[in-house]
Amino acid sequence: MKTFFYPLLALVIMLPACRKYPEGPDFTVLPRKERIEGKWVAEVVKYNEIDSITAYKGHIWEFTRNYSVILQVGDVKRTGIWSTATSDTEFVIEYDDSEIRKYEILKLTMKEFWLRDKKTQLDFHLKLK
Repeated sequence: MKTFFYPLLALVIMLPACRKYPEGPDFTVLPRKERIEGKWVAEVVKYNEIDSITAYKGHIWEFTRNYSVILQVGDVKRTGIWSTATSDTEFVIEYDDSEIRKYEILKLTMKEFWLRDKKTQLDFHLKLK
């Protein structure tokens, strides 16, 4: 019994160290790229806990496997590229018009993608569409 207990105890102690993002998940086998890929809509947008979702209703972010991004607002589309190359927690979108947006990844699962805009401090809680 002791031979089973000690490895299990070590795993339980080390598991929180696997967490990359403040809001989780604690552990995942899916690569970050596969979790980011898809069409996302804003479920919650906050600035200092103040609801700011109204300005982002109707926004759809599509992140593709080949690192392209399409931001659609109504009939208007904006394109660019996305990356996480600088660190595990930084997410960067470089639009074709040369605008660069940098975010901190707060949570990344298959259905939830939470980001904090490093410039505006807006928190985006995106959900898979």
